[in-house]
Amino acid sequence: MTALPSAPNAGTWPAGGWALALLALAAPTLVAPHDPPSVTFYNQALAVLGWGLWLSWLGGRPAAAQHGPGRSALLALCGVLLTQAALALWAGVFSPVPLGLGLMGGGMALAAALAAWTGWRAGGSSERDTLAALFFGGLAVAGVAGSLLALVQVFQPDWADGRWIAIPTMAGRAVGNLRQPNHFSTLMVFACVGVAWLGARGRLPVSLTCAGLAAFIGVIVLTASRTGMVAMALLTAWGVFDRRLPTGLRLALVAAPLLYGLAWGGMWLWSHADQSVAFAAEARLHDGSDISSSRFGIWSNVLSLIGQQPWTGVGYGRFNFAWTMTPFPGRPVAFFDHTHNIVLQWAVEFGVPLAALLLLLSGAAFVALLWPRRAVAADQVGLAGAAAVMVAAAGLHSLLEYPLWYAYFLLPTAFAFGLGLSTRAESTASGMQASGPAAKAMASPSSGATLAGLLMAALGTWCALDYQSAANIYAPRPCAQAQAASSQPGWLSRICPAGLRERIDFGRQMPWWGHQADYAWVNLPDDDEPSLPPQAFRRTTHVLMDARLMMAYARSLAEHDRVDHARYVAQRLSEFRNARAKSWFQVCEADRPAGEPLPFQCEAPQGQYTWRDVEP
Repeated sequence: MTALPSAPNAGTWPAGGWALALLALAAPTLVAPHDPPSVTFYNQALAVLGWGLWLSWLGGRPAAAQHGPGRSALLALCGVLLTQAALALWAGVFSPVPLGLGLMGGGMALAAALAAWTGWRAGGSSERDTLAALFFGGLAVAGVAGSLLALVQVFQPDWADGRWIAIPTMAGRAVGNLRQPNHFSTLMVFACVGVAWLGARGRLPVSLTCAGLAAFIGVIVLTASRTGMVAMALLTAWGVFDRRLPTGLRLALVAAPLLYGLAWGGMWLWSHADQSVAFAAEARLHDGSDISSSRFGIWSNVLSLIGQQPWTGVGYGRFNFAWTMTPFPGRPVAFFDHTHNIVLQWAVEFGVPLAALLLLLSGAAFVALLWPRRAVAADQVGLAGAAAVMVAAAGLHSLLEYPLWYAYFLLPTAFAFGLGLSTRAESTASGMQASGPAAKAMASPSSGATLAGLLMAALGTWCALDYQSAANIYAPRPCAQAQAASSQPGWLSRICPAGLRERIDFGRQMPWWGHQADYAWVNLPDDDEPSLPPQAFRRTTHVLMDARLMMAYARSLAEHDRVDHARYVAQRLSEFRNARAKSWFQVCEADRPAGEPLPFQCEAPQGQYTWRDVEP
């Protein structure tokens, strides 16, 4: 193996860029407090804000234009993201899908396209090694902070207060402040990539790099995530195929599964030697958990839905309603709002032809990332491999869950994809390296990227402020509590009303989160009060149908001359065997006077319907 030259600016860490990189990459993974209705909204909002500011800063860095096969792959990737954005925005305006969901879905896809393009552009900068170091360094810092959280959650769980450190959901299982072990494991895989790249470029000593890699793998063991375990093979593949990496680092990457096994065995011995130490990974071997009980069930249902509507799908954001309102007697009893597989999600919502096109474009871009057509420059060694591991890890996770629906995974994955593809490009400076004098002369900042990043940050801030109207319904803000206790200025009562009905009415007017207020609104009437008309359910039924909402919607249909549709909705609810609906169906078993009609939920529908027939 040829020794690699040190990074040309190995000690360079621009203060402004470093601070913004940490805000984008590390800070969102550390937010523990949350307010209903979303557990991870503040993490995502901070990610959008941080990434917007950091992408704006990156847009101000000079970079030379690039061409070559990498550019075609980038265009394919951006085509996927722009298609997703267009469909989301169209659905938010022209379909029952709430405008807020369309704005968030479309906005995130556009933000990902901006991140991918900015990553590509950073690869054409004379500062590309420094800019890449900010990115991978931010991931490494997120890993260090996450490791500290994991140690507390596993070995000192009493210290987890929910304000600074999230309370673990299972004894001996690390969840970080993302509160989901599979998410946390993917974050730690990203951190492994970050520290490995820093070692590959001489930003960290190889010995420290290997120690960090081993520590992060140990934390992945503490998550008890099977996805994280499988991702060890990706690190091994990087070490096997990237022969220009330092020997010590290559060996550490190749040995990732062995390091995982040693950490697993060490925790097993510790937990058996000290009964006060819980080891969730071992406990999961005996808890009878099996993804076939839920994921295979939902995938089977999704394939049936695809078979019923193969060409155009059910429409963006309408999977949950379509699945809930389609007969599946043996369905999983949980309420799913996602297929837990990105390919099936595309197929069921967009139709098979478009899903196949999106999959083809994504695959072509990934192939371009994996197989270079020429040898990369010395200062690009490790970059494509690092990006490929990140993209593959996110892709693998997306076949079992939906991590790319979260800003703190989508944006770094997109940026890494673009940055990695830049190694498959050539500078316009006659093929010279991006750090060469000709490239420097042709480099220029991008005012468009700068403005787009600022717009992204502004929209993220607006969405976060809008969210307070929804949170005020479910967990009243201090201003609402203060008004309930004493008289407050009129302007304050208008933006932070105290009464529940007033809070709901105010929340319903909000463009981003009004649909969450609709949920409280339609469930407000008591059983002895008239229900709201079906049209009032238009937005909230296309977010997440649950037992409470289905009962309220069925009652509304029955009271507004759609009794048979109400029977159909009740029949679908019975398939979930939900404990909350048990008393609602118990009236069907009660004795009643002769001639008294049965409640609508006790009778089968007389007609044949599809999910489209029972929409509000």
